[in-house]
Amino acid sequence: MSEIAGTIDDAWAQATTIPAPSSTDDLTLEDAYAIQELLIERRIGRGRRRVGWKMGLTTGAPGTTPIVGTLLDDMVVASGTTLSRSDMVEPQVEAELVVEIGAAIERPVTAAELAHGPHRVAPGIEVIDYRTTNSTGVADWVADNSTVAYAVVGESLPVAEISLPDVETSLSDESGILANGKGHQVMGNPLSAVAWLSSHLATRGHRLEPGDVILTGSLTGHHPVVPGASVAFEAVFGPLGRAGVRFAP
Repeated sequence: MSEIAGTIDDAWAQATTIPAPSSTDDLTLEDAYAIQELLIERRIGRGRRRVGWKMGLTTGAPGTTPIVGTLLDDMVVASGTTLSRSDMVEPQVEAELVVEIGAAIERPVTAAELAHGPHRVAPGIEVIDYRTTNSTGVADWVADNSTVAYAVVGESLPVAEISLPDVETSLSDESGILANGKGHQVMGNPLSAVAWLSSHLATRGHRLEPGDVILTGSLTGHHPVVPGASVAFEAVFGPLGRAGVRFAP
């Protein structure tokens, strides 16, 4: 597992791809999270810091189990940031509601508890990128830190002021609107996704910490960043505001 983690880590550093781990080894979901932990430990050992979590598959069919990735400090950027397309392989973007944790959560909680807690919500864009080819399932994605490259985060508001299931969003580039979505697509309520995360992390020896940033899941599907061109994306979330990111060639 340590060797796989090192290979994935090197692939991210070099903006290259590797064969999916499942193509050469039997890989369970438990194995995949162990590899992800080793991958993150390598990066933390080089001075990076854990600042949050990415959730995926939260808009799947009922009964779909979400997946989780780890956000480090250099992966969370402010709205309006310009990223270099050349540092990535095949980046894609998706509009997401971002929950910011206001107080440590030391046990599994419910969406209702979160709605009345000192937490905040912000407009966001997730940039995903892949380092494995020919993936055969979610275990490959999880081992690859659930494919998260960046979390682009706008200005936040207290979560108690916003009905997250009712938030409407649109994702656009220079050509116009690419997709629309609504908060309820994420497990009926994005706070339900965060509640699920609080339980999941407890099984892995982690907890939600003050200041943690959580990407709750795509509301618009993912859309590719055109190679060789300068392109900008904007996600608009009604009264919650907007988040934008530009990619340089």
